[in-house]
Amino acid sequence: MRKIHLLFSLIFLLALNCSPEEEKGLFPGFQITGNAFTDALLLGVLATPPCQFLTNENANSSFVLGEGLTSICSAQLVQGTIQVIKTGTYEISAIPGKQTLTASRCNSMHFDFHISLREGNSEILSSSGTASTQFVLEAGKQYSLVPTGLVDPNVYQCQGRTVTSNVVPYRIQFQKR
Repeated sequence: MRKIHLLFSLIFLLALNCSPEEEKGLFPGFQITGNAFTDALLLGVLATPPCQFLTNENANSSFVLGEGLTSICSAQLVQGTIQVIKTGTYEISAIPGKQTLTASRCNSMHFDFHISLREGNSEILSSSGTASTQFVLEAGKQYSLVPTGLVDPNVYQCQGRTVTSNVVPYRIQFQKR
């Protein structure tokens, strides 16, 4: 349902912004805000598929890979599992998350928050290494998502002050070929 809503919104925007005049710019003939840079950022957000978030609450449930694109994100150090409906070749890509620890009058510390896809003890893909691969995933096999690199902010202090943690989630995507 969400995809249909997004598709109709995009078609509506395209219909409103088509004109017979030739325009120059980042996206000729397509304006949302009138500012080319803002339009590019907005289109980038619209082109990014929504994520299914892995949290403590749903860690015991498997994420199901179907025929389309599946994106899984998390900002927590929680392991998850993948259930493949149909054996086939999948394009798999992983983008690391970021964690920033800050405190007033202190330099921020930055950490990468990685995700790896594993079959048993074998690593198929990790966001700390190869960013994208094609791999045959088989129905009936157990695949796991294993995050690493998220630090406990309670262990850190700066000049006696506690630090705050800001986490940008990792993203792993599966596209059946």
